[in-house]
Amino acid sequence: MNRHKMKTLKYLLLAGLSIGVVSCNSNQQKKTETVSNPTEKANAFQQQTTKPLSGKIEIDSLPLKAKEFIANNYKGYKISSAAYDPLCGGGDAIDVSITQKGKPNFSLIFLPNGTFVQQEEDIELSLAPKKVLTTAKAKFSDYKVANQIEKLKLADNSLQYLLDLTKGSETKEVILTEDGKIVCESKE
Repeated sequence: MNRHKMKTLKYLLLAGLSIGVVSCNSNQQKKTETVSNPTEKANAFQQQTTKPLSGKIEIDSLPLKAKEFIANNYKGYKISSAAYDPLCGGGDAIDVSITQKGKPNFSLIFLPNGTFVQQEEDIELSLAPKKVLTTAKAKFSDYKVANQIEKLKLADNSLQYLLDLTKGSETKEVILTEDGKIVCESKE
């Protein structure tokens, strides 16, 4: 490389570095100006970075990894809709509804990068394992359990069950393992 090109390259690198430092300092100053308490500052940052994704997703916009997973594992099924839907306990996820005439409908849950999490299938409450029903009665006796629940088949092929519970105007979701252990509980 000749001397002139080296000088130009060094100048561009220094200019880029300077812009990055100024930009970082500017952003830090804004945070300091709006939130002075360190605890509030941490909470404000967490809220900004953990805002859940929401809304419908165009089928064409689904991650390629998710579309390939469906094509390879659910032959004959068609994607009917997709939307962001948080995982129990938090964390962004994509809920993809698939259908095939004469077959059960499924919701497939993926992380935003297209990694498969679980398959969800609506089933009657009476089809839940006895230990799931026993735990629901013992731990949530003051709640009403919906007649239809979701059977969750996780990526590792283990099964869990999602129950929708209501008490007055309060609703919550509870996920249990086949042997009745509570995995997750979240208010809606």
